[in-house]
Amino acid sequence: MAKRSAWTLFLFFSLIVTLFSSVECAGNISFSFPPQTDIKVDPDAYFQGDTIQLTRNEFVGDLGWSVGWATYNQSVPLWEKSSGALASFTSHFQFLIRNSSSNSADGLTFFIAPFDFKPPANSWGEWLGLFNLTTDGILSNQVVAVEFDTFQDSFDPNDNHVGIDVNSAVSVANVSLSSEGKFLNNTLKNGQAWDSWVDYNGSTKQLQVFLLYNPSANLYNIPKPRSPILSYHIDLRDYIPEIVTVGLSASTGLAFETHTVSAWNCSCTYSLDISSAPSRTRNSSWKIILISLFVCLLVICCFLFIARRCYFKQREARPEEGDIELDEQFAQGPFKFSYAQLSAATHNFSDDEILGRGGFGSVYRGILPTTNETVAIKRIAQGSRQGRKEYISEVTIINKLRHRNLVRLLGWCHEQGELLLVYEFLPNGSLDKYIFNGSKEDCLNWQRRYSVACGIASALIYLHEEWDQRVVHRDVKASIVLLDSNFKAKLGDFGLARVVESDHAASRTTMVAGTRGYMAPEYIESGKASSESDVCSFGAVALEIACGRHPIDYSLEEYDLKVVAWVWDLRRQGKLLDAADKKLEGNFSSWEMEVLMLVGLLCSHPDPKARPTMREVLKILEFDSPLPYLPLNMPVPVYADILISYAGSSSTSLPYAKSKRKISGPLMSDTEAR
Repeated sequence: MAKRSAWTLFLFFSLIVTLFSSVECAGNISFSFPPQTDIKVDPDAYFQGDTIQLTRNEFVGDLGWSVGWATYNQSVPLWEKSSGALASFTSHFQFLIRNSSSNSADGLTFFIAPFDFKPPANSWGEWLGLFNLTTDGILSNQVVAVEFDTFQDSFDPNDNHVGIDVNSAVSVANVSLSSEGKFLNNTLKNGQAWDSWVDYNGSTKQLQVFLLYNPSANLYNIPKPRSPILSYHIDLRDYIPEIVTVGLSASTGLAFETHTVSAWNCSCTYSLDISSAPSRTRNSSWKIILISLFVCLLVICCFLFIARRCYFKQREARPEEGDIELDEQFAQGPFKFSYAQLSAATHNFSDDEILGRGGFGSVYRGILPTTNETVAIKRIAQGSRQGRKEYISEVTIINKLRHRNLVRLLGWCHEQGELLLVYEFLPNGSLDKYIFNGSKEDCLNWQRRYSVACGIASALIYLHEEWDQRVVHRDVKASIVLLDSNFKAKLGDFGLARVVESDHAASRTTMVAGTRGYMAPEYIESGKASSESDVCSFGAVALEIACGRHPIDYSLEEYDLKVVAWVWDLRRQGKLLDAADKKLEGNFSSWEMEVLMLVGLLCSHPDPKARPTMREVLKILEFDSPLPYLPLNMPVPVYADILISYAGSSSTSLPYAKSKRKISGPLMSDTEAR
């Protein structure tokens, strides 16, 4: 049966290819973004509202070594083999490249490639998501691209140019924007909007690139420039197959930037004249079309019959060996759901049911058909670098944990190539939504914020000290802190969690995982995760709650974008409360605000040995313990060049009397402490 099915499929697709290769191309193909209907993204690219983020940004993960694609999800016929006629097309897109450091990289492209083309491995950095060290310059790539390059490699004129690439990252033609009069004072990576048109004329074989600086980011009635900035004569039939995909790609390397696409539309016009072909060829083509249609109808009927039989056979077949092993491993775990149940609960994983997206996949709202219970269903992305490892970690670790401040896992499913996790539904969503995205009216009030900080601390105490084994979470951040109907905090997302065998052991990983801004400096340096690195992540969240700012804030250039350095400096100046979230409009307890900020600084101490345990943190937050000594100036880390240095090591005493929500006296200066 399997052999017959394979042969039938081969015959079916062969005939389909024959049919389409015989049909005269006429008419046109067009699409536009937004909406997202016709666009698919892969592997690091994702939709954020009405924009496409081609590479990771600071809210998803580390910006470095990222590759992302956005492609039209249908094939595009570019030329016709029988007549040799070639189509014309135009692609217009608006993009923003934000410079996040003094040395940004690497840029984005518009590309045309075979329909089944995928990003090659290690195609980050200078390869722009299209090539790598072994494939660059190979004719079999069949890739033509227009690059908007923001990093000067050895083969580039500078870090601000547009080029045309044919099967290689080394451009066959390029133009430096720094030498273009109308662009002299602007660069591609200035964080402002640019509009580009890539046009190809199938008659003249001319590929042209137009560019417009659009700082107002207007999406409507954008005038196309009269003259191209770059033009190149190329017969695409010599480099590109008949059926192609069109897309946008971007990449980063050790240096990085963010790449955002605000709009994209493309149209391909077909007026392919095959009248010049001999009449015998045209007659043969029509005969092939009629025969192919008849045979295709017959094959489709056979295919549907065989597919139906195979479907019912597969339902009775044993699961794969790997799934059997997982079933045995999860035998003592929560409920096992079927894929059909979870698909029905989410209306076939409709985009309308998405609660949020992360680095590992998407979370959907679902209603279980048997109980009408509302749940949150995490669908791990098939292209995730962690994937199955994250899935096993979630089930085997969080399944055994029981605490009021931890998200409860209800079940799991691994069928049809999908990895799915079912959690309790928390109606108020994630903490970051109320701190960063809400208006002043929707802002989380101070009483709830302080309670959330205590709840997170309580959850980490359980993980570090109270469960049978010590668990290191490794990814504590505001976006994975969820709020129930009473705004009580629950810590979730245990995909990166690891069990540590002893109190003094650390979990060494082959790859540092986590989110930039939350990771402890010693973890970045050594790759060893520990309870102390979780404490450092909590410190970043504590400052987020108090200040309403992300750990990496692009408005704080003087402090190398680090909020912890900014708060530490305000504290040195005696202006600590100036760091309080302006959306609170002063409606907070100044004592509690100071304590939370100082706890945030103490937990963020570059020396892990100087950080408190989470039990000590909770005692301080509940005013059951005084705050330990804390230097006025942020200490200089002595073990990692990658960390920011601050001068001074003067220490101060910050004694707090044990009191219920009350501090006995003002903060003491260095002189007073001595």
